[in-house]
Amino acid sequence: MAPKVRSVPALMDVARRAGVGAATVSRVINGGQNVSSKTMAAVQKAIEELGYHPNQAARSLKGARTKTIGLIVPSVADHFFSTAAAAIQEVARAHGSLVLLAATDNLPAREREQVLTLIQRRIDGLILAPSDGADIGMFKHAGFPVVCLDRPFPHHPMPTALGDNYGGAKAATEHLVRNGCRRILCMGGDRKLFTSQARVRGHHDTVQAAGLPVLAELHVQDYFSAEAALRRYLHGKDRIDAIFSIKNAITVNAYRILRQSNISIPQSIALVGYDDFELADALEPPICVVRQPVADIARRAAEMLFQALETGKVKNRTVTLDVELVHRGSCGEGSGPRKARPR
Repeated sequence: MAPKVRSVPALMDVARRAGVGAATVSRVINGGQNVSSKTMAAVQKAIEELGYHPNQAARSLKGARTKTIGLIVPSVADHFFSTAAAAIQEVARAHGSLVLLAATDNLPAREREQVLTLIQRRIDGLILAPSDGADIGMFKHAGFPVVCLDRPFPHHPMPTALGDNYGGAKAATEHLVRNGCRRILCMGGDRKLFTSQARVRGHHDTVQAAGLPVLAELHVQDYFSAEAALRRYLHGKDRIDAIFSIKNAITVNAYRILRQSNISIPQSIALVGYDDFELADALEPPICVVRQPVADIARRAAEMLFQALETGKVKNRTVTLDVELVHRGSCGEGSGPRKARPR
């Protein structure tokens, strides 16, 4: 026989158990102002005995906070955003709040759908990694603060926490140039994304300043497109001596293709990727990467959101955190982390 489903105790149940009115219970829940110590004790005892919890959704209808925030990211499978979500959850927990997580795959239509769903759930605030087609109109009736994570909101000022994408790409490319690389291929995808554009710009500015050719393949989405993009650069007159990948998934595919083509790393082609990933330091050779302080970026975004909730003021400022170039075997000389040079 299935166990009986226990009904959720309501505020009126607490009032009847304590022998007081509903308004008195409400005052106890909200701090106990103008309630005697005897009555306070009776209500708290009733709450404990019944296992009562305030209905946050009902409280939100009266203008009270729901103690929930939203987090919308492109993918929960991506290491950057899964790490960010864990850090944001820590900050939210410290503020007594719950995080509602949604993913968009960088699709503006899905992003709008997720935002509207969270508005209906009356969240207190939102942390968003916006798509390149994000529309400010979806927040017209939101009534809560929004903080951007990893990238700014397109064409509209919002508080934002991100890493130094331009500086990281510049540091990685400068290292390859100092090591004697002269034909460096930049591999990327998602060309419309702010992060991609900033990293490509940092790479391009560096090779141009060094008087080197600009080589780029920026339509890479998976292993097969990476293989097609690399094919003509592995042999003959177009042969490259280094690869700078602007995304960790592309870095992994480039590494696999070089190994399967029996091309030695870094002796024949050096490899540097953007964003660290699990087992990057366990491969042979280990992969040189630009490492972002992901948890710190995420915590900063969460702190900005809760500050806005507590003060009622939204400061449209961008916080850019330093990144570091982690020297490993795939990029040639040097080892260990090094701060990216400031711009």
